[in-house]
Amino acid sequence: MLHYLVLGGNGYLGAKIIELLADNEHKVVCTVRNQTLRKDFKKQNVRVIPASLDSIETAFQYNDFDMVINAVCNYGRSEVLYGDVIEANVEFPLKVLDMSVANGVKKFVTIGTGLPDDLNMYTYSKKVFSEFGKFYVEKQNIDFIVMKLEMFYGSDEPVNRFLPGVIRKMLSGEEVNVTLGTQHRDIISVNDVIYAIKTVINSDLSGYHEIPVGSGVAPTIAEIIEYLNDITDKKSVVNFGAVPMRKNEPDSVADTELLKGICDWDPVFWKTGLKNMVEQIKETL
Repeated sequence: MLHYLVLGGNGYLGAKIIELLADNEHKVVCTVRNQTLRKDFKKQNVRVIPASLDSIETAFQYNDFDMVINAVCNYGRSEVLYGDVIEANVEFPLKVLDMSVANGVKKFVTIGTGLPDDLNMYTYSKKVFSEFGKFYVEKQNIDFIVMKLEMFYGSDEPVNRFLPGVIRKMLSGEEVNVTLGTQHRDIISVNDVIYAIKTVINSDLSGYHEIPVGSGVAPTIAEIIEYLNDITDKKSVVNFGAVPMRKNEPDSVADTELLKGICDWDPVFWKTGLKNMVEQIKETL
């Protein structure tokens, strides 16, 4: 049994990481931004604390953590100031990284992104924190691993996220407005993401590593939308181009060779995964 500190228990992915660790009978301390919004972690070996540096410092005093996993992120939506993005994605985890080194933690795993570093403040801030991690590996006795995630999906995602929102509109026959959808995206099931994270945290990787996490296949967003409309019986009118494309919208696909080198990496094909997602969402409506 190992002892983990997980940052970001309020988040969709953070909660799944916590469940993974707890189900494997590890001890977990997790941080949440808002106690009223926190996930209901019923496992006896999960302790929830506020996402404050004081609370984390106290947790270090009473726990010998084997690993810290950072699942905190601020995507930098238009109404969010850059300062909030920098605080969430760089300043806060950097202070925890510093505490981790001071308290003898051997491994720090952070959730990053497969999108280009210079796309926006979210991607840039994730890159900046990774660079700090590389510095700490060189100067301190800690291993630092960046999980560079592609676009992941799951039937239990918050309904305000892109794919769950589109699927629900299609199932109810609502009109769907999207971009032209010419950008290529490597989309991957959240269950495969969790498997990749499990593999990496149980591995003997040392030093600094960036691990791309995707399927290695990148359909266009338009292909994804058209496929979803097909399997939901084409109930919706889809208006391609009704939403403007972001400036310099990138294509993104993961190089899966690193993952294949440390595990039997065989993620579900995107059409199969999305079909399963649609069927699971139907059951909740």
